[in-house]
Amino acid sequence: MRLLHLFTAGFFVAALWSSPQAAAVQPATLKKSDLGQRFLLQISYEQKSIGFNTSRSRIVTFEREDAVLRMLDMSGTQGSDPTRVLATIPISGETRSTLDIDLNAGFDTVSREEDRTGEDYYGRIDSHDANAFRLFERKPVSLSYHEATLVFDQEARTEDGQRIVVHYYLSPYRPRPDFRAFEMNNLRRFGFYETYPQWRSDRWVLYAMKFDVHEPIVFALSSAIPERYRSAVRDGVLYWNQALGRSLVRVIDAPPGIRAPNPDYNVIQWVTSGAFASTSYIQSDPLTGQILHAHVFVLPETMSDGDLEQQNDHLRYIVAHEIGHALGLRHNFALGNATTVMNYFKLPRILQIGRHIGAGAPALPYDRAVVQHVYLGAPLDLDMLPPFCTDSQRRCFPFRSGPKESDGMRGGAVADDKIPEK
Repeated sequence: MRLLHLFTAGFFVAALWSSPQAAAVQPATLKKSDLGQRFLLQISYEQKSIGFNTSRSRIVTFEREDAVLRMLDMSGTQGSDPTRVLATIPISGETRSTLDIDLNAGFDTVSREEDRTGEDYYGRIDSHDANAFRLFERKPVSLSYHEATLVFDQEARTEDGQRIVVHYYLSPYRPRPDFRAFEMNNLRRFGFYETYPQWRSDRWVLYAMKFDVHEPIVFALSSAIPERYRSAVRDGVLYWNQALGRSLVRVIDAPPGIRAPNPDYNVIQWVTSGAFASTSYIQSDPLTGQILHAHVFVLPETMSDGDLEQQNDHLRYIVAHEIGHALGLRHNFALGNATTVMNYFKLPRILQIGRHIGAGAPALPYDRAVVQHVYLGAPLDLDMLPPFCTDSQRRCFPFRSGPKESDGMRGGAVADDKIPEK
């Protein structure tokens, strides 16, 4: 009934063969009336050598040319930009109103540009980086629907022979009309991940990546998280309600078998593979910055040795740090007193922060000030804001001598006309 409903609604339809053995994936079906409409394409992938990563999200449309569909990039960072062909997808069948298309044949490259970015990495002008890697020996794994989102999983090998699994989310592009985008002018006093630069009203604009606040921000705990650690993980997530000053963030238990990445849940995944670290990734609307998916990975080996209480204190800090990234916040490596969970610390300070989180103490001052400013529009007193510097700013490194105040607090971002090396 779900597939029939989606078909009549005029979106992509997933058709699957079911059998006692491995399912063969049939082509997706597109209504001809949807040609020329805008869709949101989001891609992530898993590879043993690198773990998990995302690829730059795109607004796309489909245009027919004889026996193929051309998938065109409509993200439109600048009005004069030529439309790029992202994929050429064979048409394998046709009726009066629909087209069967072979996504596995058409999706043969993945952009190396990550979805979350920042001006210190990329600059404030879109450089149109076309760097991508090819997919060989491609095999469709599954094709299904999750509400209005088509989910296509593909297995392949890269040029060096490594196995890779690619996850595609494709949905009609329907930006939320009441979402309030937050323009980022620089990274001098605080930092969020940003959209790629867009040309708006004769200037380049970057928006902070953040969730919408008109509904709860829900994170789901993987069933793989051991029971003795689940309470500490919850504490780390809910720390951000202390920072927000309201209960916007919620925690639920993910259904058994649900893992990251997942189109329906922002999963906190317990991982044991050495290819993963404790990290998080987000995927957003490329035009507004609204975060649509968050994938959080917790590697238990990153916890300190010690008794269960010490491990849980360490885990509270780790999770609070990674959820900060999942909410869009960048690192803050400025030296001095502990003003944010987005810094790295030596173990005694980490355990102290973890104890405070477990006790429900107020959020650290930087976290509270910037998350309320970006998410809720609260005033920000720059003179009272703690120091800030982040990953690729000059002389800004964890555990090292920090930047001068003029570099880290009042000018650490690269100049608007400079694009740093990646």
